[in-house]
Amino acid sequence: MKKIILAGATGKLGAHLLCELKQQGYYVRVLARSERKARALSPAPDEVIVADATEPQTLRGCCEDTDVVISALGKSISLQDQSKGSFHDIDYMANYNLLQEARAANVRQFIYVSAFTAELHPELAYFKAHADFSEALKRSKLPCTILQPTALFSAFDEVVAMARKGRIGSLGKGYQLTNPIYEGDVAKVAVAAIGRPSRIIPLGGKHVYSRLQLIKIACRAAGYEGSIPKVPPSLVETLLPLVKLFNRNLHDKLAFMVAVSKQDCIAPKVGDMSLEEYFKLHPRKAA
Repeated sequence: MKKIILAGATGKLGAHLLCELKQQGYYVRVLARSERKARALSPAPDEVIVADATEPQTLRGCCEDTDVVISALGKSISLQDQSKGSFHDIDYMANYNLLQEARAANVRQFIYVSAFTAELHPELAYFKAHADFSEALKRSKLPCTILQPTALFSAFDEVVAMARKGRIGSLGKGYQLTNPIYEGDVAKVAVAAIGRPSRIIPLGGKHVYSRLQLIKIACRAAGYEGSIPKVPPSLVETLLPLVKLFNRNLHDKLAFMVAVSKQDCIAPKVGDMSLEEYFKLHPRKAA
């Protein structure tokens, strides 16, 4: 039986990875900052290691007797997230620290969840952190698989919550296209990659939507029937230098959101679930 160390298991994607790994019969060692959250996971992991990957001394020995590392470590893009670490701190540095442990323990493979087109946008902190770690992973010579999903479905839970409060809007006219993907579909691809040759896998969902369509689907899930104001991206861009002075994390998130609102982002279609199906199967998201 292969032993897996899963980082980021208490996040939304991580929970799906844990489920898929356990269904496939793997021994799963979860790496988490919160023991309480890790112990509450279902199905239960076989082992829990409490550590903060941004602090390398807490990771020492975590990869011993491990075959494969799977990392879904990453800072939330949600505007509601108030954590202090930057994208560089978490998406790059925490993963880099984990990579050093993986190399020291001679693990057989490192599977990392990056972001689609990250390497094309070094000016954006969110993308740069993902791209920089992907490059570090490739330079390590450790057998690796790099997954590059577009937006994950859970990102639209926040849009539903905003619609319920009547605080909804669209950056620009929303004509740009993308195909977000269900976390469960990403998890299936990640687990299927165990033991396979190194590769980079871009991942998108089975349906392509305009960004305005995505907002409308979330509004329907929330029961919101009001208007959807259009906010010019240029207006937000003029405010970014001021925001940067007071809140760098908020600046980096807004800069990312403005940039992706102005371009198409379509990855190869590998997912099985549509966003509409996701909200039907998870009615609590729209409750």
